[in-house]
Amino acid sequence: MSECSYQVRSYKVKHSYDVKGFLESYRWLLQKAINEIWENITWNEVVKGRKRLIPIIPKSSEFKRNLRNSLLGNWDFCAHYVDSAIKQAYSILKSWRRNYLKGELERSQS
Repeated sequence: MSECSYQVRSYKVKHSYDVKGFLESYRWLLQKAINEIWENITWNEVVKGRKRLIPIIPKSSEFKRNLRNSLLGNWDFCAHYVDSAIKQAYSILKSWRRNYLKGELERSQS
């Protein structure tokens, strides 16, 4: 068995770009993606000793295509940031779903 070692270097690069507008726009985009997915979650009722609602997050390619197209409508930056926001939104909601199913979180959207 061989051992590998990796070295990671990082650098600070000074710039005069104003990224505040972009970051605010991305935060808005991510929140809009989360809200759209949340509004389209279906809740299936399962009875195993007690009633429990199971969230089903929409994953169809048609839904994702429509979500992407709607988010691109108000987006002034590169389209790949929309794809990134959608991926991040799904990751956040999948994490919430896991914790919800464990009983650690509630159904309400905060």
